[in-house]
Formats: sequence, structure tokens, C-alpha cells
Amino acid sequence: MANELRILILEDEAAAADLLEWELRRSKIPFKARRVATKADYVRELEQFAPDVILSDYTLPNFDGLEALSLARSRIPYVPVVIVTGSINEETAVECMKAGAADYVLKEHLGRIGPAIHGALEKKQAEARLWQSEELFRLITDNVTDLIAILDLAGRRLYNSASYKQILGDPQSLRGRSSFEEIHPDDVARIKQAFQETVRTGIGQRGEFRFLLGDGSVRYIESQGSVIKDDKGTAQKVLVVARDVTERKRAEEELRRSEKRFRALIENSSDAIALLDPTGLVVYAGPSTERILGHANEDFVGSRVFELIHPEDRERTISLLNGLAQNPGHALRIECRVRHKDGSWRWMEGTGKNLLNEPSVEAIVLNYRDITERKLAEVEIQKLAAFPLYNPNPVLELSTYGGLTYFNDAAQQMARALGKSNPGEILPPDLPEIIRTCLETGRSRANVEVHQDGRTLSWSFFPILVSQVVQCYAFDVTDRLNLEAQLRQSQKMETVGQLAAGIAHDFNNILAVIQGHAELLVLEPNLPSHMAEAMKQISNAASRAAFLTRQLLTFSRRQVMQPRILDLNEVVGSVTKTLNRLLGEQIALQCNYSTNLPQVLADASMLEQLITNLASNARDAMPNGGQLIVSTFTTEIDEDYAHDHPEARAGQFVCLGVSDTGTGMDKSTLSHIFEPFFTTKEVGKGTGLGLATVYGIVKLHNGWIEVESRVGMGSTFTVFLAAARARGGTATTLTGKSAVRGGNEVVLVVEDEVALRGLMRSVLQHHGYRVLDASTGGEALTVWQGNWEKIDLLLTDIVLPDRVDGQELAKEMQKQKPRLKIVYTCEYGLELGGKQTGLREGVNLLQKPFQPLALARTVRCCLDDAGQT
Repeated sequence: MANELRILILEDEAAAADLLEWELRRSKIPFKARRVATKADYVRELEQFAPDVILSDYTLPNFDGLEALSLARSRIPYVPVVIVTGSINEETAVECMKAGAADYVLKEHLGRIGPAIHGALEKKQAEARLWQSEELFRLITDNVTDLIAILDLAGRRLYNSASYKQILGDPQSLRGRSSFEEIHPDDVARIKQAFQETVRTGIGQRGEFRFLLGDGSVRYIESQGSVIKDDKGTAQKVLVVARDVTERKRAEEELRRSEKRFRALIENSSDAIALLDPTGLVVYAGPSTERILGHANEDFVGSRVFELIHPEDRERTISLLNGLAQNPGHALRIECRVRHKDGSWRWMEGTGKNLLNEPSVEAIVLNYRDITERKLAEVEIQKLAAFPLYNPNPVLELSTYGGLTYFNDAAQQMARALGKSNPGEILPPDLPEIIRTCLETGRSRANVEVHQDGRTLSWSFFPILVSQVVQCYAFDVTDRLNLEAQLRQSQKMETVGQLAAGIAHDFNNILAVIQGHAELLVLEPNLPSHMAEAMKQISNAASRAAFLTRQLLTFSRRQVMQPRILDLNEVVGSVTKTLNRLLGEQIALQCNYSTNLPQVLADASMLEQLITNLASNARDAMPNGGQLIVSTFTTEIDEDYAHDHPEARAGQFVCLGVSDTGTGMDKSTLSHIFEPFFTTKEVGKGTGLGLATVYGIVKLHNGWIEVESRVGMGSTFTVFLAAARARGGTATTLTGKSAVRGGNEVVLVVEDEVALRGLMRSVLQHHGYRVLDASTGGEALTVWQGNWEKIDLLLTDIVLPDRVDGQELAKEMQKQKPRLKIVYTCEYGLELGGKQTGLREGVNLLQKPFQPLALARTVRCCLDDAGQT
């Protein structure tokens, strides 16, 4: 047990399970344990955990050890089950052992658990070896065509192979019967004598006899007997291996009869026969000449055969016949084209033999046949043979019994690539059943997937009923399956992002109303202090909720970006100043900066948030401390790498790597880590938006993120950002909280949310503005037509419920009044539809949810900005 054992513990009491694990460690058994307490968990873990040993309590709520034992025996019969119980009587213990338990241990004697496990494993290994030996014997005897029987020294049958069924019926029904019962009466005495001589001398005897079957028919049998001796050399049994030679006997008889018909067949042969003199003159032609060449016998006899041979074949054929004429008794094969009477050229295949010295013949005997159709078929066969031979994919042919009768070079290369020497080693494990089903039903079997050393092979099987073989083709679909899985993950994340954006859209409108009215009430001079405090708490809660929606918007790539040319090293250096406080004393922070790092076009605050979120995630994965490594480096992505990673693209990229020495993640967790609200932390210790925000930030920057992690081995997150050339210009955002100057201009407010529209009207009127409002684009155009000359600023949501959105509305109004000021409100930010080029937050863009002062400040800033129209 040098390797770690997987031990499944079925125990409803945690303390008892802990004590059991303690005893296992004390016994110095290397193990990995998993505890279950219910039947459903137990059944699931039998398959998923795949234990080497099961330790089961005998008494469980609504469940007992015998039922657990039965479930294990039916699903994983070669895994030992040890019953561990507080008390058990002798009768129950016997019942458990009869049911298949490897052992039982009383909880008061847990010191036996180590020896019990060792003994159970040794017992199961011995049973497995015995089963394999018996199974090998069964497979051999069940699949041979010869008749195998084991007899006692009196000739009674102790065992008969399955092949006996074809002759004498059910092999089981023959057991105990005399092996001489079915032998023909005329052969019994001779075979009995040979059997007794074998037993007496120990020397096997070969014999031939007849089986007289129940229907009166006779089968000829050829057998060989040999003695099976014990350790002392004493004969115990007799092994008889026989075979049915009835068909051979019949063939021999047929051969004798055929010799009688030989002369008649020669005269009536379907092949043509001709006799030639040494100069090629035809002196005799058989009756088939006219059928094959179209020439009547009287016309063909007396002609020179060389004159009918194709010019391209004539010289070679004349040379062959001249040589044959010089060698009496010799024979040779001739193949050439001969002119038919109708003028066509026909391929002939024949055999010539020099019987010039035979007095009864005195000629060269030429036996020939028309092989024109065969020649055409050979051309077609060569074309067909080229398909599997030069096919870049593996092509194989299998016999009825699964034997490999053909494979092409591609199959051999695939086997070698998988570390196998023979293509037969990469075929599906249930191959015999597939072949049997294909040949019995005549239907093909496609897309049979086999996993070999990390690769997935897809096999397709096609029965060829005429020849009773199955042809199969293989494709390595590993890369396609990986790409499909990555594509599905990408599509899932896109769908979840759209859902998150939709939720944030509606939630932001609600938060804007709550936060706005709360702050307006706080500004009331006569508001009681306890109510003012309550309003502040409402406002603070709304702000925290707004932060969550901003995270959702970041994940869904709907957040406002303020990109500028950055040095990633500087961003990392800036944010790591605060990481030590975030990580605590138990985690060592190491930063590896790459020199000559290209710049990137990015939002600095978003990158800082990304690094902070990844560091926070790493901290939570290292509850007992560890090391966090933050690295920057440059990489060049080529087309091959991009082909294998759907999110990647070719080019130069600046990378940020964040590695930890924490607990790591399994494949199931890795497939969900970027989903909003997915978390493995305890309730109340995480929102599940940290990595979702990271994913959104990376996507906003047109990059991608790759994760490598193994349970117990830590995790590495690598962010890929495109290298950029330096360029000027930065975004402008006004965030000050100083007093806002009002005005008396006319503002048209367009907002479909009634409560939010009312709040905006109140805030603007509070600052002295005259306000007109509308809920849709169509309604706004109606208000505009009657008041366009006095309207100074349009304050509109970019997304409106009717066909006219905010930008189209502004464009329509600016046709009539080009210098009209525009402010957009939007929870989707700059990325929506790609239409918001040139928008600046705090100048002509207001992101929801917003504070009343931010609304007043943005309107004032837009009205005062001479360059904005």
C-alpha cells in the first residue's frame, strides 16, 4: 500500500469518523478519506470518489450496513467492505460475511482496523487473480472451435467446451454422462481401448470416430487424448481435444468423385482450350473459343495466334511462347490482349504447357479465359484501395471476432502518438459487442468516443456483410471538443453578462430615486436629527448597492472607461503599496517586474481594482498564510496558440500574472469562477462578484484571462493586454463635492422611469432651472416642437422605450438647433452599441445611479462648456 488509499467512510456520527481516521493514521496507512452519512451521498460517492476500501457503520438512520454492502457489491464488487460497529452479535457477523463483507471491527477494538484493511485488500487481490485465471480459461474454451472435454478415468464427462453445442447440444447437460454414448456403435470398442491405453500408459492416443446424432446423422471426429496428473504423477483426469472433420471427409470423397468427371470437364470447360504447333499455328480449338473470342472453330483452326495479339503485347508474348517451345514439359502463365471478332480488344489470361514430346498430344496446350471484366475491376479496386492507404485518418478492418485484419499508416501513427505499438490497443474496450451488433443488425455505429492518454478518439464502424468484416474509421476530436467547450463557456459568460446588465439597468433607476430623495431630505433645514440620521443610512445603503451594480456593469462590460497610455509596472507598483495591509502578515508579497515593458492603453483605476480583487481572492485561498507573486512580462502570441485558445489572438501582449500557494481549485470550480455571485466562501463572507469584476475589466480592455490551478497546488491567473503605442488624451471626470451654481435655463428632461423623472425635475427646479419633461422619444419631440426656441439643454436617457433612442433624439433636435446642449444619462456607459464616442462623464454623460449634486453639477458644466453641443 505504498500509494495513498481512497477510503469511503459511511458513518453518521462525525466524532466516530474522526476517531476512525485517527486510528488509520496511527496504523500508518496512507489514505484519503471521504465521509458520507446518507444513502444518496453514499451511492454518489461510490462512483465519483471510486474508493479502494469502504468502512461502513452497521446501524444508520433509515439505512444499514447490509444494504450498504449490497449496493457496493452491485456497483464495485472488487472493493472490500469492512463493517465497523459498536456492537454486533455472532449471527449478524456471519450474515455480513455471507453477504460479502471482507471483515468486521468493533468500535471498542479499532486497533484492528489496520490489519483488517490489509487482510481485506489481500483477500480481494487473491479473488481477483483467481477470477482472472478462471475468466481466461473460460474465454479460451468458449471461443475455440475445437471440442474440448475433461473426462474422469471412467470416461464420464466432467467438462465440455461451448463448441460442443453445435454438435451434441447444451454442454452442461452432458456433464456426468459417459463420453462413449454418442459414438457410433461400430467405433465404440476401438475408442474405448484407445482411452484405456491412454489412462494405463499416460501416453495420449490419436483417434478418429463417428458421432451418431439423435437425428440419425453422422459427424466424423478426429481427437487427441492426454492425461492430467496430480503432483505425484498419478493420472487424475483425461483431457480430450477433438475437432469435427466431417467437411474434410466430404471434401476427400468429393475429390474422388471429381477425378471421375475430370475428362468430361476438360471437354466442357468454360475456359477455352487451344493446341498450337511450335510456330504458333492453331491445330485444335475447344468449343468455348467462339464464346470467348467470337471466332468459329473452323475459322480459328489453321490461323496464327500471333496475328490476333495486341501490337503492344505481341513481342513479349511471342518471346514467351518461343521460349516455352524450347523446354519440353515446362509451363508458363501468359497474359495479353487479343482481338475479338467484333474488333474489340479483350484481356486473356492463360497457361501454356509444352507437351510437344507427348505422343498423344504433340502440341503446346494453351488454356485461357477472358479476364477483361476482372482487369477493369482491378483498376477500380486500386482506386478504392488508395482511399484507405493514403487517407490521413486511421482506417482499420476487423474480423468477426475482433481481429485486426488491416490498418493504414495513419492508424499506426496515431497508435504511436498515444504510446502504443499496435493500433489494436487504441480501439474501444467494448469492441466485440460493437462488431457483433453491427454484423447482426447490418447497421453502422458512429461516434464511439474513447479516451486515451488525455486525447479523445471518435470511432465509426461500418459492417461489410458480404465479407463479414467491419471497417472502422477514427478521428482525434480532442481539439474540437476543447474548442467547443471553450466556446460554450464564452457564450455562457456573454449570456450571463447580458443578464447582469439588464438587472443593473432596472436596479440603477430604483437606486437613483432612493438615493436622490434621501439626499434631498438630508438637505432640509428643519429635518429632525433622528430622521436626518435615518436618511443618511438610507443614502449610504443605496451607495453600497450602487457599488454592487457597478461591479455587475464591469462584469458585463458596460462600465465607463477612461483609458490612457499606462506603464503596467507603475500601476502594479502603485497598488502594491496597499496590498500588504490587505494581505496581512501571514502572506508574503513578491513583485517581479519585467524590464522594457511595452505600454498599454487602459483605465488605471480599473487595473488597480483588478489587481486588488485578484490579491483578495488569493488571500482567501491561503487561510494559513503563503506567498503571493505578482509578475509583469511580455509575450508574443502566434496563430497556433490563438487557434487553440478561442479568446486569444495573435500579436504582442503585456501580461500580468498573479500566483498564490493556496488551496487551488478543481475543474468543476474553475468552470464557474467568473460567474456573478458564484462563491465557495461561507455565507456572508463574499458576494461572488470579485472575479466576475476581474473578468469584466479584462473584457473591457479587449484582453483575456487564463487560469491554471490544481487542488493543493495553488492558482495562477494570467491577464493578457494588447501592447499599445503612446498617444495623448485622457478622460475628464468631475467628482468634486463643492457647492453647485444653479441657473435659469430651460431643460428638457426625457426619462421613462416616472419616479426618477420626478426626482430629476425636483433637483433642477431646486437649482433655479425651468424644466420640461417627457417619458419617451416621441413625446419629447412633441414637447420640442412647441418649445424648441427656449430649450437650452436636452437631458435624456440613452435608452428609451420607443423606437427613438436618446442619441437619435438629440441628433433630430440639433438639426433644428445645432448649438443645443446635450447631457446623456446611462447605466450602460461608453460601450453601449459603440455609439458614445466623445462622451465625457461629468460633462455630457451622467452614469446611474447619480447623486442630486452630481446631476446639478453635470448640467451646469455642460451649459458652461463652450466646446460641447
